[in-house]
Amino acid sequence: MAAPHKAPSIYLLLISIILPTVFLTVASSAAFDYFSARQRITQDMHAGIAQSLETIRQNITGQMEAYAASEYERVVANEVELYANCGVRVEDYNLGRVLGQPSYTSGFLRLPDGQVLELNPNDPQHWQHLEQCYYRDSTAIFGRNGEEIGRITLYASSAAIDAKMTAIIRDSLINTLVICTLMVLALLLMTRRFILAPLERIINTIRHTDKTGIPVNTVPDQGPREVRTLAHSINTMITSIRASRLDLQEQKDALDYMAHHDALTGLANRTLFNDRLGHAIAHAVRHHQKVAVLFLDLDHFKTINDSLGHTAGDKVLNIITERLRGILRAEDTLARQGGDEFTILLEGQNSVEQVSAAARKILHTISQPLRVERTEVYISGSIGISLFPDHGNTVNDLLMQADAAMYQAKSEGRSDYCYFSHDLTEQALERLSLETQLRTGLEQGELTPYFQAQVDAATGQLLGFEALARWHHPTQGMISPARFIPLAESTGLIHQLDLCIIRQAMTRFAQWYRQGLNPGILSVNLTMRHFQHQAFLDTLQQLLAETGCQASWLQVEVTESQLMAKPEATIEVLRQIHDAGIRIALDDFGTGYSSLSYLKRLPITKLKIDQSFIRDLPHDEEDISITRAIIALANSLNLEIIAEGAETAEQVAFLLSEGCHQIQGYYYARPLPADGAEVLMSDSSHTTRQADQLQPS
Repeated sequence: MAAPHKAPSIYLLLISIILPTVFLTVASSAAFDYFSARQRITQDMHAGIAQSLETIRQNITGQMEAYAASEYERVVANEVELYANCGVRVEDYNLGRVLGQPSYTSGFLRLPDGQVLELNPNDPQHWQHLEQCYYRDSTAIFGRNGEEIGRITLYASSAAIDAKMTAIIRDSLINTLVICTLMVLALLLMTRRFILAPLERIINTIRHTDKTGIPVNTVPDQGPREVRTLAHSINTMITSIRASRLDLQEQKDALDYMAHHDALTGLANRTLFNDRLGHAIAHAVRHHQKVAVLFLDLDHFKTINDSLGHTAGDKVLNIITERLRGILRAEDTLARQGGDEFTILLEGQNSVEQVSAAARKILHTISQPLRVERTEVYISGSIGISLFPDHGNTVNDLLMQADAAMYQAKSEGRSDYCYFSHDLTEQALERLSLETQLRTGLEQGELTPYFQAQVDAATGQLLGFEALARWHHPTQGMISPARFIPLAESTGLIHQLDLCIIRQAMTRFAQWYRQGLNPGILSVNLTMRHFQHQAFLDTLQQLLAETGCQASWLQVEVTESQLMAKPEATIEVLRQIHDAGIRIALDDFGTGYSSLSYLKRLPITKLKIDQSFIRDLPHDEEDISITRAIIALANSLNLEIIAEGAETAEQVAFLLSEGCHQIQGYYYARPLPADGAEVLMSDSSHTTRQADQLQPS
């Protein structure tokens, strides 16, 4: 675009404004005269007030020393009436002391209508009137001994100064009005002609835009040099914007895609899914159709992340995504909610059978083996289903209900689908309530350890206790561990719960040893979360130091299923615990999938036969074989062996005959509170078997 033609500078145009400036100077001079006159009059008024204060002070000093309040009040009243003051206030400290007050306050004030009133110190309107006076000044009154005995404050009215200034203003306004009128007219005419008109042409051109907001035409370069330079700059900018419009649109599309799609899989994210579900509900209402929401969660996906790494986990998610895309219809919406959770929107459904068939197809597709990093992986999924309008009318309701149904499918064995029912909502609310109460219970010390005896069945000797968590709810009484332990594990509260129980149990054991009792070995249960932290040994040693419990009194129990979830890291932590002098027992042995190659590397001292193998002894041949094999394995590895869950004399006799002397179960003692366990230890005249009569769990 061509550069703007030469044109007169705007500074030359300002020459035509110099003449009106003369009038502005005249007005400024008049204003200066006005303020000078006002200042002079004000100074005169201040001097007069000071003189009046001095006169009053001389007249009433002696009266004030003589406590003649009525006399000096008459002098003050005359001052207000004669000189049209706004008010005079007198503070008499001598008389105030007599009256038991800081000062005796009196005076008079003149109202706007000329009426003179005696000052009432308790009337807020009188004080408000004085505060609104134009000016005030005060002076102290001193007695013959030099002591300050009072103070006079004179409030001046602005009436006199207002009258003088009114005349000055009237004359100045007439002259200034004429001058300013002429100046404004000249400025308006020249500004309109040389500045506003060219700018209006620029504005009108900019307003005329296409659908993208870019001006259709270029701006005319007319007017003074500066205005034409502005027009040239705007035209250059318009050209640049037109050239970059395509890039801006591409960036906008990219940002919009990122805001509505999952970065890993490219699927719709939660925001886009919710938007499409809302549109699907509105469409279903108009056409009297059903809408199905499927909430899919991959089973045991965390195991893949823990064993193969998060990179492998991401590859699995992408493979599952491609499989689901291949079986869903074009009008269906597949979204990733986050982690290993997906949601699927099926529109235009006419029957539950159609939705069930789609769910089965999805589960079958997911269950096919896949290969990641030369490892064949098998995975399954659990699906929760909610239907519109059967189960809800809003986006949030349908998603929440599908989520609740998914958890139900998991609890029923996984790798299946489940439809929402109102019972699931009640279960979810109960679960949420119990979780809140559990958090409160942990904070308020409602959870305490119970102690179940471990006995040498051959001699009747007490070997130790296993600390088990029990919850005394303040209103519900004893809550079963079967309810709160799984909840604590799923919510992550199990870490806090374990440490709470272990600390209390260690404290109790140390106390028993100080009392001269012999409680034996304290067995405590730990979840996998503890072994995922290399610093757990520091935590354990800190607990030992705080409670006074010795490492030789402590035995840590870990289940084999937890061990095999991340064996290498767990073995390292267990080795550190073993090196610190703490015993380690492998709990629930035989119920998991332990590898003997890992078992021989574990720094354990004891195997614990799970109660599921003891329950049907000595009548179930399979349980007999498994129990014998575990005992033989323990003997071959030079490990101690203990059986839990023994309830009958037949079970105890069988275990003794097979060489398992350490037994734990109801046959000897139920889990007991601390005082019951103390009775069990201290009452040497009773056998351990009789502890069953103590308070049960």
